[in-house]
Amino acid sequence: MEKMRSINSDVYVTEEIYPSVGRSQMEFLRHGLAGTSRGRIRLCAHKRNEDSLHEMFIAFAGANYIRPSRHLGKDESLHMLDGVGDYFFFNEGGEVSDMVSLGTYESGYQFYCRIPAGQEHNLLIRSDDVAVHETTVGPFSRGDTVFSAWSPGEDNHVGMQHFMADQRGRVQSERHLLSMNRSGPEVFVADEHIVSVGKREIEFLKAVVPTTDRKRIRLCAHKDLENPLHEMFVIYTDMTYVKPNKHINKDESLHILEGEADFIFFDESGNIMEIIPLGDYNSKRQFYVRVPAFAWHTIVMRSKILVIHEVISGPFRREDTLWAPWAPTETDYGAVAHFLDRMRTAVATKT
Repeated sequence: MEKMRSINSDVYVTEEIYPSVGRSQMEFLRHGLAGTSRGRIRLCAHKRNEDSLHEMFIAFAGANYIRPSRHLGKDESLHMLDGVGDYFFFNEGGEVSDMVSLGTYESGYQFYCRIPAGQEHNLLIRSDDVAVHETTVGPFSRGDTVFSAWSPGEDNHVGMQHFMADQRGRVQSERHLLSMNRSGPEVFVADEHIVSVGKREIEFLKAVVPTTDRKRIRLCAHKDLENPLHEMFVIYTDMTYVKPNKHINKDESLHILEGEADFIFFDESGNIMEIIPLGDYNSKRQFYVRVPAFAWHTIVMRSKILVIHEVISGPFRREDTLWAPWAPTETDYGAVAHFLDRMRTAVATKT
């Protein structure tokens, strides 16, 4: 994300038409920690507080105390990019009810955790710093976050240190395989109060994808179609064709976990407007792209397997997605092959 506007020492906001983030942008944030007021710095991929989908890329210094809180009427999620930590969940009395150990995609711990609305929680950082991708729904209102009355405030330095020392004394552990229900040939839905995803869940999905007709599978981290925050872990293969489409009044985003692809934006006539090479966090490509509402787009695979963390605003309405009239249908195999060849030629020419 080359074009960003500084709000203050702690906050940047994208100014790109098609926002994308790569490793270099995350390193920029981590290097900027020393100049922040609270040891945390963020880049907002959304442009306005009123946007319905809020996504932030945040770096935290390891000494940070993140006070327990709950969010009113809003789910949120955290996707760990660098570092190690734990999410703690509490009952109304402040006792720990659950704990999710977090690390990077390759760490063996969960890399993703979703926090239900109203659930008291906090993040403990166990490394020198962490970098995360955080997602929630808008609009932003400071009153939607309620700090836990039983937890020490940020001005209570002794209480903070005791609280974090107690949390650090708890042993990290790998999470059990997420419980999920299969709701269709290409869809699993998470079936736990606290939804967390690690490499084991992804390997399970990868084992299923060859058995599907369209060579794609997804795990929904949201429980129902009406939820305002839809998050899916999607597996595509090199045999997958995604017909160009656009979403009405909804931004969406793709965060690549494994594999490579090219993301392509079009004008109303099907002419290519922008190509963004995508890859995983450790590749030299951008790992994240945000798709504005009403933008025609598709993704063209470059690897045998592509693993994506996809986010879009809910509720789900089939009519909110329009399919490009100038693109071939999935069952017109010859036309699909020709279209993909044309896209790959355009990519080779423009990148």
